[in-house]
Amino acid sequence: MKAFKDAIKSYLDKRASEDSLFAETYKKEGKSIEDCCKYIYSQARKMLAKGGNAIGVEDATVYGWAVHYYDEDNINVENVEERVEVTSPANIAALPEKAIEKKQSKKKTRQELFDERQLSLFAFE
Repeated sequence: MKAFKDAIKSYLDKRASEDSLFAETYKKEGKSIEDCCKYIYSQARKMLAKGGNAIGVEDATVYGWAVHYYDEDNINVENVEERVEVTSPANIAALPEKAIEKKQSKKKTRQELFDERQLSLFAFE
């Protein structure tokens, strides 16, 4: 979880250094990285499908939630404890094959196979 907090904090610090308007928002009293992370967890929890126990969220979405937490004054932070794994795209290739589920291709129906083999009058020149 420390890696997650550090990733969020470094993103927000960088954004504050580049965006003076956000820098003022980032200094708000009553806001903290810990509560920001809890807000992110609660937003991800809302995305979970019924009966699911894991979710993957794109970086841009997570960082957007972090910025939103600092932009809004009336955000209620739920006390949510979650397990977070931070994975960079370079590390995904190193995961074992079982960890990366490959989407099974849909078997073609008899009609689809027929349509592929059907000649068109317009295909000939």
